[in-house]
Amino acid sequence: MNERVEVADEHLRRNRRIHFGHRRHVDLSIRIVHLVEDIVHYGVAAVLLGVSGVVLWHSGSELFHHDVEFAERVTSVVNGTLFVIIVLEILRTVVAHFEEEDLQLKPFLIIGIISAVRHILTIGAQSSLGAHEQGPVRERQIDLGLNALVVVVLVIGLILVRRSDRLDGVD
Repeated sequence: MNERVEVADEHLRRNRRIHFGHRRHVDLSIRIVHLVEDIVHYGVAAVLLGVSGVVLWHSGSELFHHDVEFAERVTSVVNGTLFVIIVLEILRTVVAHFEEEDLQLKPFLIIGIISAVRHILTIGAQSSLGAHEQGPVRERQIDLGLNALVVVVLVIGLILVRRSDRLDGVD
């Protein structure tokens, strides 16, 4: 009987060494994956900053081109500026990943709201400038109504998320 216990103990020791060695490799692999993920997030953040800077510079310089009507220039600049705000909200989500290691819902709701409002403003500006390339008036009205509905739904979602955060004690 003693021999069986010794054999079982030896078997457990061998398996424990294999398991702990395997565990170290898994831990190292997970750390490498997290490092690569962080590097990719830094790259994404750099690209988003670059895109924001280029679009903002282009929008600002477009304001002073005199070959296009002033109303069209202003519409284009507002459109570009809202696009930069959307990109910066995405950047904020990437930065929040470094701080909290969690997916943030609020920035995506804000991005959706800004995107829908941007689309509404663009359609409204094009309509007031007489641009009819967006299609018949009825289609534009439906597009405006659907985007307004999207804004309302996303705002309600944002309010619910903020209330939920307050109840959970999160700022």
